[in-house]
Amino acid sequence: MNQNASHFGEPATTFLKPHSGQGPVDLGRVVQAVARPGAPRPLRVDVAGGGPVGLIFACTLRSMLGDKVKIRVFDRRWMRRDGRIAWQGTAEGNNRREQVVTLQSNVWGQLPMLVRRRLFTPGNYSEMWPLGPDSPTHRGRPRNIKVRWIEDCLLEMAQDFYGIELVPEPYAQPKSWDGLDVLAICDGARSKTREDLKEAFGPSSRDLYSVGGTPLDETVLGIRIKGKVPDEHTVPLTVCQNRFLFNSLGGGFINMRLTAEEASEVLAYGENGPVPCIGKFGCTMRPDGDKFVCDRHRSVFKPSVDKLSFLWPRIADGVKFFGATMGDIVGITSFKLGMQQNPKFTAQLAPSTYAFLLGDAANSLHFWPGRGLNTGVKSVQSLAANLASRWAGRAFRAADFAPHEGLMQQLQYREKSRAWTTMLIPDENGLPRGIEDRIRAGLTSKEDRQALADTLYKRLLAVKSRLEGRMGALADDAWYRSRINSLDVKTLGVMVESGAWITREIGGDEVAVNIEVAPADTNASEPTRRAPSPQRPARPASRNIPVARTGPAGPRRPAGVS
Repeated sequence: MNQNASHFGEPATTFLKPHSGQGPVDLGRVVQAVARPGAPRPLRVDVAGGGPVGLIFACTLRSMLGDKVKIRVFDRRWMRRDGRIAWQGTAEGNNRREQVVTLQSNVWGQLPMLVRRRLFTPGNYSEMWPLGPDSPTHRGRPRNIKVRWIEDCLLEMAQDFYGIELVPEPYAQPKSWDGLDVLAICDGARSKTREDLKEAFGPSSRDLYSVGGTPLDETVLGIRIKGKVPDEHTVPLTVCQNRFLFNSLGGGFINMRLTAEEASEVLAYGENGPVPCIGKFGCTMRPDGDKFVCDRHRSVFKPSVDKLSFLWPRIADGVKFFGATMGDIVGITSFKLGMQQNPKFTAQLAPSTYAFLLGDAANSLHFWPGRGLNTGVKSVQSLAANLASRWAGRAFRAADFAPHEGLMQQLQYREKSRAWTTMLIPDENGLPRGIEDRIRAGLTSKEDRQALADTLYKRLLAVKSRLEGRMGALADDAWYRSRINSLDVKTLGVMVESGAWITREIGGDEVAVNIEVAPADTNASEPTRRAPSPQRPARPASRNIPVARTGPAGPRRPAGVS
């Protein structure tokens, strides 16, 4: 990088000597050196990571500040195609996420109006979960939506409406931070940017989330299926046990918790033996005749062809429980879950440059409470509101970010304590017991099959009774009984032993981000796609973005707990 260039590729401000009258004056340099009265420079922001969290942050900040902010977003999973930035596919080594996530209404209700209009179109979301503290009546119910749809819509809007510069490369630390005000680190749980800047943020620790000195991790299968029953009908099935979690949108993902012994079967084989595929890279295994095969490595998912597999019948029972068949499976993937404690989320990199950990780079959570993306979006909404209220065209001070840092610490405590409780569910005596131990005990249960089925059915009816009136119509009792009666005794044992969701223990007040942004862009037209130049990739246009008003005093300091 040119040492005389700013981080955004513009000439650095230069102090000019008095003109001697010899030779012409470089008016361009004079313009760079002398700021126009009454025209504060724009806020300069880099975003490392262009997933849902990074793009929501960029679009939200642009909706608040308009042309008062210049944003660049970097992501190695993008590529240039036909003059636009697009997501890489399997052929380029990028496994797109197919999960369905639940956004609480306190979160989706504070997205920019145009983003909400684009995301929540008929057929692209559902409302299957009930109202709760983070989805109050006045805001509406939680909404299920596919991660892939979120990513596609936001990438399109970043280019076509918000005029954000998109860079299809991994973020690389510059030689100098000059010219950059904010670095938003949104590149995931395995954030390379966070690792590169670990001295600024301090060391993370897994000690708090360990048992007997060993960090507690879980291996989970993600089983993507086509939908056969109304989404809401599956909610009592999910809540009455802790082995399977189904998040649906006309189909969806069944998440299945595994024991270490079951996880040892999550293997893929190629012509020459084992392939580090689904177990290491999280590749998706898709149906191919009577087996499941990785698109990328062409390896075979071993349990799908192993007649002696212990895991495969357990997978089949989970699919059957939610009203589907093995023929309805469209993909199987695997991932590990664990947590770590971060000492802080804000760091000063240079006198005028601050960095922020956001999303999974800040708080990677166990998915079982369903809060990962919600926590990530809350973190970027908090930072965007903080930046919008404090930016005055001059360098920030550390004190400017006390409200945001305080909220991030609250989020870390609230969400990780919730997740930890679901990993070590208290037993009848209040003592924590790991979910893996419960699953293992259920698999070896000696109880009578009918007794197990009756116990699970009674529990399910109690769950159904609590949910009725808080959500849409549920299935009749006979349908739920048929789902339970179809299960193998080992699966019944696990479901009974794992217990119902501990909603009281993990419930309560939620950390809220009150942006209080007036939707000034409600009358703006939908973005239209610009025709790219055939000679060069299209660059973001400079547009007059409708700026969301924050009231006379700007957004309030984010509330601690709602």
